[in-house]
Amino acid sequence: MLPATQIEFTEADVASTLAVQVHGQSNPAPASIGAAIETAFATLDELRSRHALRFAGPPRVIYNSYGAEGVSFTLAMPVAPLPAPVEDPALEVKTLPAAHTYRFTHHGPYREVMRTYGEITAFMKAQGLMRSDADWARYMPMWEEYLNDPKTTPESELVTHIYLPVWRG
Repeated sequence: MLPATQIEFTEADVASTLAVQVHGQSNPAPASIGAAIETAFATLDELRSRHALRFAGPPRVIYNSYGAEGVSFTLAMPVAPLPAPVEDPALEVKTLPAAHTYRFTHHGPYREVMRTYGEITAFMKAQGLMRSDADWARYMPMWEEYLNDPKTTPESELVTHIYLPVWRG
């Protein structure tokens, strides 16, 4: 385990889980990413209603790639086992793999999460786990997990876990 700092950090084992998934992409501007994620959530909510899905955990936005050319992500929502296969081309159902991760915590509005990413980058560089911002590519896919609902939680009380898979090599 790495030494403690002011940033909220721990190593965490994340269990595998069955999840429904919707894929998305956007340009790298934070407002565009937020809008694309909102669209994916609306799509997933509509699919939940249509297929009577039972969510069974906090949602994740898994970043498959992130760069100047754009952002590719998957919105994944853990679900209870499905009684029958879901036949819908807009929806993918598969098991998210278990992972050993570095977990960081962001408190507050989503629009301020880039500040936390800056702190994560500085921490990772100080630990020798990154040499430059380009090293983020080694930690893909990484994800954010939203622990409370922004519709019912004041912005100042929102909590987001940020997971980077432990990279060995």
